[in-house]
Amino acid sequence: MASHTAPAGRHHTDEAAARLRAAGLSPTPRRRRVLQALGLRRRPVGAHELYVELTRQGDNIGMSTVYRTLSALADAGQLHVFVRDGETRYRLCAPGRHYHLACRRCGDVQEHPAADDGGWLDGITATADFLPDPHETEVHGLCGRCLRGQGDDPAG
Repeated sequence: MASHTAPAGRHHTDEAAARLRAAGLSPTPRRRRVLQALGLRRRPVGAHELYVELTRQGDNIGMSTVYRTLSALADAGQLHVFVRDGETRYRLCAPGRHYHLACRRCGDVQEHPAADDGGWLDGITATADFLPDPHETEVHGLCGRCLRGQGDDPAG
């Protein structure tokens, strides 16, 4: 499973600033904190959940800052948006074409680079006269841990 667990430090801060700038946002300390908190997660997270987590850690940040930062990063393709149980959730994405394997039981998401050029999807959508959202594909099912009955609590 790909993991975004870069150690805190200058490189991580520079990466956060670059992602924010790419989304058209000034890399303020609060926005960097939102992005850094996302980078440590295996599972997508909701805006309110992230806000509560950051404020419990002592960050002086508003819910509107969290929401606007997540929304702008998602619009810029820096985050993938998942809807689970009716809630919009966000996850930091690696650059480039890739697929998300999303476990419907525990909520884990594994990211895998696309080994193809997407021609199969282009063929389907052309035949159906359909324009897909950005070429990011979600495959829902059960992860290996859940299949073996070892899955984590979805709240984790």
